[in-house]
Parts: sequence; C-alpha cells; structure tokens
Amino acid sequence: MARLNWSPSSIPSLKGRTYIVTGGNTGIGYWTVHHFALHGATVFMTCRNAERCNAALSALQTSIKQSNPPITLDIRPIIMDLMSLRSVREAATKILSETTHLHGIVNSAGIMATPFAMSEDGYESQFQTNYLAHWLLTYLLLPLLESTAAHEDQPGSVRIVNVSSMGHAAAPKEGINFADTALAQSFTFRRYGQSKLANILHAKSLHQRYNHASAANGPTTNNNKIWALSLHPGNVDTQLNTQSWGSALVPILRCLGVYITPEEGSYNSLWAVASPQVTAGMSGEYFVPVGVKKEPSKLARDAQLADKLWEWTKKEMRSKGFIH
Repeated sequence: MARLNWSPSSIPSLKGRTYIVTGGNTGIGYWTVHHFALHGATVFMTCRNAERCNAALSALQTSIKQSNPPITLDIRPIIMDLMSLRSVREAATKILSETTHLHGIVNSAGIMATPFAMSEDGYESQFQTNYLAHWLLTYLLLPLLESTAAHEDQPGSVRIVNVSSMGHAAAPKEGINFADTALAQSFTFRRYGQSKLANILHAKSLHQRYNHASAANGPTTNNNKIWALSLHPGNVDTQLNTQSWGSALVPILRCLGVYITPEEGSYNSLWAVASPQVTAGMSGEYFVPVGVKKEPSKLARDAQLADKLWEWTKKEMRSKGFIH
C-alpha cells in the first residue's frame, strides 16, 4: 500500500516555472497537470490528439476555476502520438518554439500489458510508448533543460522524472533483449517489464551524465543542476487496468482497497519533480509513494546495462534520422 503521508499543498509556488507532462489528458498525468497549474506553473500537456487535449483542458479549467477563481492558468496542449517518433520530434520542435526555459519533464504516459502490436517506426508498442518516445522527447529537449539549469542558482531546480513501475521486475532475464526488443513470443507482462526497466535505466543514465564527477573529468559542467529520478506511482485505479491483460480482476482488487486514486497516483511524480524535500543524493534513485527510496531490481541497478541501453537507443534514433 502507498504511504500517502505527503500532499501537493506542500509544494511552493511554481510561478515562472515551466514543465512538461506526457499523457496529461488522463489518469495520473491529468492530476500532475492539475497540481502544476494550481501552483502557478506553465504546463505543456501532451495528448495523442486534439480532441483529448481540448476535453482535458476544458475539464481542468472548470475544476480549478471553481475552487480557485483568482488563478490565471497557463496550460498549453501539445499533440504528440507516442506511437509515432515523427510526432514526438514535431512536439519537441513546437515546445522549443514556445518557451525559452524548461524546469522539468514528467514522462508519465504509458500503456500496460496490451496485446502485441508494432509501431509505424518498427518497435513493439509498449517499448516505444513507455520508453523510446520518452527517451527521444527528453533527448531533444536536453539543450533547453541545460540552458535553464545554467541560469538557476539552486541545484536541482531542473529535474527529469520517469514514471516506471514495480512491474519492471518482470523484464527478461537479460534485462533488455537488444537482439529482439519486440519480444513477440513473450508474455505481454514481459514486454511491459522490459519497457519499465528501460525507464529506470534511462533515469540512471541521465543522472550519470549530469551529476557524476570522475577523477579524469572532475564535476560536470552543470554542477549537479539537473536531477533525474524514476518511480513507481502506486497501484493506481486508471484506465490502464481495464485495457490490460487481467482486467477481470480489477473489480475484486477495488473491493479489497488495493488501489489508490489517480490524483493520489500523481503525488509521487509531483514530489519528485517539484518538492524542496528532494536532495542531490536522491538523483538517479527509484522511489515508491511518496518519496520513499526503494532498491529496484538487480538489473535496474546495472550501470553497464544502462550505458548499453543509452548507446543502443542513440544509435537507433540516429539511424532513423530523429537525432543528429
């Protein structure tokens, strides 16, 4: 059960700060956007299509205005289909054209234990939606994150948060099957576990690049100003449960009180990306709700696997022309 002894009300004003939330039209992404906006932040809310973005934006405006009429909202819808890496690159380009600073990315969108499918880019749907698309979005926005961090006095003012899952433990025995990331012959939760393991390894690679000091190179040029964390949001009662394998168990689990609400599910992300309680030593680590450091699987702690995944992904994205 999640330890919900933390509330977004403890977050200070975020006025003048800018964030991105993927999958902001539904579930924990929606509530992450809600609390960012409530605290005065500018929020880029990505959604798969305009209809979903507009519906979410209308609902957010109505609910926040009813409870807090004086607040001026700055929520900016961005169309981004995670099953199309071209769409991800276009979304990043649009964001770069609309802001000169970026204080955080919450890579929140995802699918869970869905039937086997391949994207237009040639990758398995869960691996692309949960990991590859978020890697690409983050990579394309790193220069903006770096320039924002360079103008901030406080280390950790700029953060990247990857929403993973305790399901990362279901990854293949080798962690990432680089020879066959599609895992077409594997159980759907094996594919899900691989994608969620990749989320944690991604955060570790980002941490290593921005916060590691070596004897040869000394501290990084960003002076520990960009932090990266990964997390499990809790057992959240969202549409993922009704769309995945095993959905018949959902009503039973609800009766047993296993689930937390989508709003409660956003708390760990909000804590990780905006709470003053987060320290430099927490960057690169994995957390369960709320703000509780937990050791992930052995594979998720493998620095060599994290490096290998980073280089493999960079090579893939470069070969397809999405990065230079």
